[in-house]
Amino acid sequence: MNISSYQKEKVLSFHGPLTINLLSFIGNYLKSVVNTDQVLSSRLYKIFIELTQNVSYYSAEVKEVERGIKSGVGWFLLNEYDEYFIFTTGNLIKKEDGFKLTRNCTEINSLDEEDLRRLKRKTRGEAKIRDIGAHIGLIQTGLLSGNLLDFRISEINNKHSYFTISVRLNK
Repeated sequence: MNISSYQKEKVLSFHGPLTINLLSFIGNYLKSVVNTDQVLSSRLYKIFIELTQNVSYYSAEVKEVERGIKSGVGWFLLNEYDEYFIFTTGNLIKKEDGFKLTRNCTEINSLDEEDLRRLKRKTRGEAKIRDIGAHIGLIQTGLLSGNLLDFRISEINNKHSYFTISVRLNK
C-alpha cells in the first residue's frame, strides 16, 4: 500500500485474543473517535467489525478466554492520515487457507461495485450450504472502503502462513 500522505496518528492498536465483547467495546469507542462524519464513522466501524471478526473466528491461533470459550488471536492497527484511514489486521492461518484467501481477495479486487454487490448476493445464498462467512466479510469490506484490499500471505512453515490485510478508507 502506498502511504504518501502525512501520518497524523496511530488511532488504535491491539494484539491478543479478539473476543466478541472486546470488539464490541472497541467498536463503540471507534465510533466516538471519528464522530465528525456519520457516514465515514459507520463505514470505518463496519470495516473494523468485519475484519476483526474474521481474525476472531478464523485465526489458526486460538486462546481460551473463558472456561470453554475460545477466541482467535491476532492484531489490528488503525492509522489516520490527512485524507484517509488505513485499517490493518494480521493473524496466523492454516497454510491450505492461504490459497482460498488469495483467490477471494484477488477476485474482490478485480470487480467493480456493481459486480461486488452481485457476488455478495450470490455468496450469501451459498453461505447457507457451506461455511463461507469470511468471504462475505471481505466482499463487504471491499464495498465499504471503495478501495482495493491490500493483502499478503507469508509462509511460516509447512502447516501455517500469516495473513495480513489492509484497507484504505478515504475521508
